[in-house]
Amino acid sequence: SLGMGLHINEAQEMRRWNPIFSDLDQPRQPGEYPPWFKHYKEAANETRHGLLILQLTDSYLKSKACRWEFGYIRKPELVHVYVPSGNNSPGRIVKWEELMEDAELCKQLFGEALGRTFQANLDAEDPTMQGTFTQLEKMAETAEEQEHQAWCELPFRQLAYNFARNTFGEESADTMSSASKLIAVFLDTGFAAKAQQIGKDLLE
Repeated sequence: SLGMGLHINEAQEMRRWNPIFSDLDQPRQPGEYPPWFKHYKEAANETRHGLLILQLTDSYLKSKACRWEFGYIRKPELVHVYVPSGNNSPGRIVKWEELMEDAELCKQLFGEALGRTFQANLDAEDPTMQGTFTQLEKMAETAEEQEHQAWCELPFRQLAYNFARNTFGEESADTMSSASKLIAVFLDTGFAAKAQQIGKDLLE
């Protein structure tokens, strides 16, 4: 904990126990980060490993503060998630970058470990993998639906695209669909060159 909370005495708000957070109640201008997030982002950059998300679920993404913490740090190398134990694997902490490249880790986090029930594609070779992809798409949609926060949607669109490409192949319908959605979010976040590259890859 960074200690941003208010000190409570006999149900009365007294003060913030750490004076460096005395600016948290000051109004912010349109387009500015809220004061608490400036402190949070600075602290994340000063840590040895970054930040840890213990339960990356739909409920997490429905919290405005959590979406800020997840999407607006804008440094994937600082984001870590806890992957609970699965059918054959112990729980462990992994980097977001590891999830991006490891389909089995994604399945453990978004398929097996969370106990989700999926309406799987009956034609899929592995319904669990298809269900994992469905959940990744759903997480991206949840992030987008809250306040159309493209920066919070982007990590899941990237994850869904990588997962589909590594699992189902570059020419699969799921990969093509996730690629088109990722291109749109890249454009929303100012990554026109990355959007163009994915579009080029699709045409080749």
